[in-house]
Amino acid sequence: MLAKAFVVAMAAEIARSDYAKPTLIRSRSREWLIACRWGPDGEYLSIATAGAMLDANGRAAPDAIAPIHSLFGLLVSESETEASSTFLLVRQLPGPVELAGIFFPADGYARLQQRETISLVSKTRYSHSCGWQDGREVRKDIPDPAPSSAEAMSWHIEANRCDWIGEFISESIVRETRARANA
Repeated sequence: MLAKAFVVAMAAEIARSDYAKPTLIRSRSREWLIACRWGPDGEYLSIATAGAMLDANGRAAPDAIAPIHSLFGLLVSESETEASSTFLLVRQLPGPVELAGIFFPADGYARLQQRETISLVSKTRYSHSCGWQDGREVRKDIPDPAPSSAEAMSWHIEANRCDWIGEFISESIVRETRARANA
């Protein structure tokens, strides 16, 4: 059974590429992410950057990581047999939803796998302008960015769950993982 509610830290490899040509990789980094799935039917997913990985092993996330920039996705498909869920990333945050960190408008997808652990692959691109509202940073979508804009790029993300003191996973996945391990 797939977990419909969790908050986990993930060690991520992020490749940044050109907005208009996503296959053209410009830089790579290792970063901490915080992935959060919630909603009445587990239909929401946020993926937040949480800082650079300073430790090369990436086995355990630092205790004090916190969301910086948050992508937001809506569930579009799910397969119990493949243990996967696919989310469509959005450029406008739905009205009643509030996120930790700064909302990062983007389009693309995120695919979660829940097998031995939780893993994530996301392909996304974004273009936005930065500003301030009520003392907080705000990013707004730009639908057709200028060529070579510094605020327009694509990301290729591959991430795996790591131990973290702030983790929460609904009990259903814990039971399922234990059952698979004992089989």
